[in-house]
Amino acid sequence: MFSISHLNKKQKQAVVWGKGPLLIIAGAGTGKTTVITHRIAYLIEKKKAKPEEILGLTFTDKAAKEMLIRVDGLLSEGYADLWISTFHSFCDRVLRQEGLHIGLPTDFKLLDETQSWLLLRRNLQKLKLRYYQPLGSPTKFLRALISHFNRCKDQMISPEDYLNYAQKTKDKAEKERLLEIALAFQEYQKLLLDSGFLDFGDLINYCLRLFKERPKVLAKYRQQFKYILVDEFQDTNRAQYELIKLLAALGNDNLTVCGDDFQAIYRWRGASWGNLIQFKKDFSKAKEITLLENYRSRQNILDLAYKFIKLDDSSRPDWLNRISKKLKSIKRGAGEIKHLHFKTVEEEVSAVVAKIAEILKEDKTATLGDFAVLVRANNQAASFARAFEMAGVPFQFLALKGLYSKPIILDIISYLKFLDNYHESSAAYRILNLPFLGISQEDIATITLSAARKVKSIFEIWGELSLLHVSEKTRLVVAKIMALSARHAKIASEKNVSEIVLAFLEDSGYLAYLVKKERKGDLDLIGQFCERIKAFEESHLDSGLRSFMEELSLELESGEEGKLDFDIEQGPDVVKIMTVHGAKGLEFNYVFLVNLVDKRFPSIERSDPIEIPEKLMKDILPKGDYHLQEERRLFYVALTRAKYGLFLTSAKDYGGVQAKRLSRFLLELGYSSQPLQIKPKAAKITKKSRPTKLVLPERFSFTQLIAFDKCPLQYKFAHILRIPVKARPVFSFGKTMHNALFEFMREAVLGKKLSLNRLTEIYQREWLDDWYESKTQKQAYFEQGKKSLKKFYEDFVEAKPKLFLISGQPALEQGFSIKIKGHTLIGKIDRIDEVSGGAELIDYKTGSVKEKLRPEDRKQLLIYQIAAKEALGLNPKKLTYYYLDEGKSLSFLGSDKDIKEEKEKIIKEIEQIKKSDFKATPGWQCDWCDFKDICEFARRT
Repeated sequence: MFSISHLNKKQKQAVVWGKGPLLIIAGAGTGKTTVITHRIAYLIEKKKAKPEEILGLTFTDKAAKEMLIRVDGLLSEGYADLWISTFHSFCDRVLRQEGLHIGLPTDFKLLDETQSWLLLRRNLQKLKLRYYQPLGSPTKFLRALISHFNRCKDQMISPEDYLNYAQKTKDKAEKERLLEIALAFQEYQKLLLDSGFLDFGDLINYCLRLFKERPKVLAKYRQQFKYILVDEFQDTNRAQYELIKLLAALGNDNLTVCGDDFQAIYRWRGASWGNLIQFKKDFSKAKEITLLENYRSRQNILDLAYKFIKLDDSSRPDWLNRISKKLKSIKRGAGEIKHLHFKTVEEEVSAVVAKIAEILKEDKTATLGDFAVLVRANNQAASFARAFEMAGVPFQFLALKGLYSKPIILDIISYLKFLDNYHESSAAYRILNLPFLGISQEDIATITLSAARKVKSIFEIWGELSLLHVSEKTRLVVAKIMALSARHAKIASEKNVSEIVLAFLEDSGYLAYLVKKERKGDLDLIGQFCERIKAFEESHLDSGLRSFMEELSLELESGEEGKLDFDIEQGPDVVKIMTVHGAKGLEFNYVFLVNLVDKRFPSIERSDPIEIPEKLMKDILPKGDYHLQEERRLFYVALTRAKYGLFLTSAKDYGGVQAKRLSRFLLELGYSSQPLQIKPKAAKITKKSRPTKLVLPERFSFTQLIAFDKCPLQYKFAHILRIPVKARPVFSFGKTMHNALFEFMREAVLGKKLSLNRLTEIYQREWLDDWYESKTQKQAYFEQGKKSLKKFYEDFVEAKPKLFLISGQPALEQGFSIKIKGHTLIGKIDRIDEVSGGAELIDYKTGSVKEKLRPEDRKQLLIYQIAAKEALGLNPKKLTYYYLDEGKSLSFLGSDKDIKEEKEKIIKEIEQIKKSDFKATPGWQCDWCDFKDICEFARRT
């Protein structure tokens, strides 16, 4: 039952606010996400808006996912759609539905900054650079140019705007420089469109253009979204603010924004400090609610942070300063706050280890996961990582980049390099050191020394092992490697790179080794690398090994380290090392804020290599030293991460000639400019961590229920550990058919002229080449697909089906979320047609028609029937499987008794999942299991 009785007075006021604009100033730890999610749930539960009539926007996929799950958990009923996403995901969705109105292809590919760099790198001559193309390093400024173009898009500055400004510049040299940038910007946009690409800035700007140039489209979305809510408003850029202002204009101003100017720390990412001020101007009658009750930190920690951030008052407008933002802790007692100063950085890092040991000894409830070491920049983390490693303290460095340098990923890349060139000795050396092979260091040294002495590659020496003094085990292992590489080289000549990677992981035994050792962290990294490969394959016609290695080489040349995603709540219970930026939104019992000396924190200002001319800027700029102000806000964020203990550390000697002065921030807090030199005590930490818990999915699906029913261990592999697996040809073919039919039916609803030729064109465009065992097999599937689609088209022309419109969009791949005794079940229905008196729910199947529905087929269709009635508000009249191979269908409709029994089964199945230990249940199902080759319990036939 939805309730807000547990919220404080101000939180309740924000949640139940009626109509009109609302500004929520939410200090650190005051429950802003709780307020936003409860407000969304309140609007739905009190019938003030339907789920699809609310737009919730935030900044990261992780934050959007968390918001969606929390809202879902508060709702008592299911729904068809919840528009909770990042700004970019929202615009992506709108443009794929409406982009044709401004001549934008709706099948565009999205490029990140590195992929944009690669696009420019391949088209360097077209940019006609002189000023920004040094002879010795022609690609030196490409990153800077792309960053500059992105910042321009954040400010809604088009290439035409830039060109007009450049042409009016009077200084000849400056005019030439600006014209070069403007023309390069123009060419970059042309390259994107010609290649069917958009970058992230384009998503916002094209969406703005769509709404401004097509009033009917804007009116449609204004009418749909009765309420708009924006979290982390201080992080919005100018273009994002203009987008929400456009949607909330003309009386539809039920706009809630939630933010905290004390925590505005993302200017380098394009965030506009002035948006809060602009909001106040644009929505002068907005209700203001300030959340001050802090649920995180002890009062003395909050007082220290407030005293510090108030030094920034002169840079803020008077109306913001008049709002009291002195946080009040609901926690009793005082926290421990100390400044610890040392002679050397070595003593500083040793003291951090010693202090953690001391706290663990004194606080019997504390574990390693309660500690965080916060650094201003990534390069300051290395000394602390080494200290923890030497002391045997489990730790995790949570960086946003560095995927390509993780050991497991280096192993995979080395194997790919080896397949690409057998004589790549560095790659062969790493293969010999793979942990699961068990080759002794003595044998590895013998092999490498022999290669060096004979001036041969390691691969060549492998062929001469009979002449070397190595163990029989090593000879057998190397023979296996050579046989595998020969087989995989053949795969590499025919298959996509993703197939090669999974073949290596499975055939070598590496994947089985990681599963047996329960190395979830490494499995997560493999999943992220596979996603990177998938993105490469989707954007390249040639997605083989050689092409991928060339692109990877260019990425590394550009300075790309590989993006890393991490979820601190699902990670191991170890000490965390991270940047302050990375720690925003997180909290820890004990925080060590380190390296607090001059020029480290606050850091030295680094201006953009290419700055936007001030006259083109649309931002409201603050008074005074903006860099120092943002550094102060960043320091405030660091202070307010701590619950019980805050330790500020510094040292006199960080290398170099001169001794380091204390950070001015420490002096502003009242710490002595001549601090007491503390000598660290030696300490030993006995590992103290909580047992790692398996994190179950928050929401369940038909696929999950079937997987668990077949084998709980299979469920664990697929849905908890998310182990990547080889796909089958039938899956690639099925996805192709579904994608082709989706696009064809969407065009039909839009009223476009349809024909069999058009359907065939779409089919060829959507064709996926992956996972076919041979060219013959692939061609057979391709011809079967054309035959099936011909039959589908003939049936379509004859039947002329009419699709339901849900939230103004055709019911194709219609998502849903239903509640069954508090459990959430999600899914998608391929198609929903209007029939006499109600709806027909259709699911496409490749393969031949069955004589009768199997139990799992009935289950899937019954879930659809429940969803159609309870979440979509439809009256299901027919549940249909359409078998594409033969153009035949099989239908039924569940009775009330069927529905009741199925709900009872689902409840029982989900409750079993939640209390399961995920033991294997081997049997006939092993023959069809994706994990049979890595599962020690699999039935061998």
